[in-house]
Amino acid sequence: MEPHEVIDSISLSVLISIILKSSIKYIICLCIIIINILLITSLLLVKRLRTAQNLLLINVCFACIFFSIACILSISLTISIIYTKLVNPYVCQFTGFLILSSSHGLMFSYTLVAFVRFLTIIYPFNKKISSNHYIKMYLIIKWILAFLLPTVSLILPKQQIIFQSKAQMCTISQQSPLLYIYFSTAFIIPFILISLMNLVTYLNVTRSRQMHLLSRTKQSRLNRRKLRNVRLLRQFSFFTIIFLIGWTPFIIIEVFDKRGNIPDIFYLFTLLLPLICILIDSNAILYWNKTIHHQIQLWWQSLIKKTEIITYETNISKHDHKIISINTNADISNI
Repeated sequence: MEPHEVIDSISLSVLISIILKSSIKYIICLCIIIINILLITSLLLVKRLRTAQNLLLINVCFACIFFSIACILSISLTISIIYTKLVNPYVCQFTGFLILSSSHGLMFSYTLVAFVRFLTIIYPFNKKISSNHYIKMYLIIKWILAFLLPTVSLILPKQQIIFQSKAQMCTISQQSPLLYIYFSTAFIIPFILISLMNLVTYLNVTRSRQMHLLSRTKQSRLNRRKLRNVRLLRQFSFFTIIFLIGWTPFIIIEVFDKRGNIPDIFYLFTLLLPLICILIDSNAILYWNKTIHHQIQLWWQSLIKKTEIITYETNISKHDHKIISINTNADISNI
């Protein structure tokens, strides 16, 4: 492997689209990071939100932050490569590895949420499968797989992660057989599993019959739980559809557009869609969790009050300083 590779110059229109795409990506990534940090902080600080199930939500937020940081590093590397016209293969491979691992981690996080929800609804009396211990074990296995699968691209003798001139980023070569494997493990298989588990869970919840032997209180509690499960499934189905819309165009172009027939500007736009869908999902999580939304509002109000108090105290000190200076000048003039 050569220490550095030289890339060709690019046209002005492509350069403008890259700068525009990079600026938009930076803004979207920062918004995703801020929103998910607020979500994690709320879930950790509010006592009644410290549940085993919310560990999965914290994991999803962390995966979104990890993916956004990987995208920021990828954008920075792209700008550096365009400026210097040189590609360091080792840095390129490491950045591509981070993109692949964060993509796997993100999709595995959503798959794990669907899996745990599937188990808790299908087996409601088995409390072990949704306990704190089991969820932590699921999370450890998930992150091991998320980092282990992309490691194959670093171990193989041939260079699998390269700087693609069309995508203007370090990613898997379109000629590499790993491209199909990673698209299957990171997107296709998780999406199929999530869809099947949601479908089975939805059918189980909607077709569950009333148990006449139960008391009215227990039956009412069961009905409330049923409505809550249906609502959660609909919300998660929304997340799945948004992910499908965000990732499908990029995957189709990467797999089928081997000759580069798609215009560069349209192709670069499809690279923004995954981040946009993550931002939409993060805002949806914030909107649907009323407790978290209320807690963030309280923090914002307290921050505004503190800012107003600091501003008021600063203005008073300035006013007092002016009065003292005026009195001092008057005393000097009298002397």
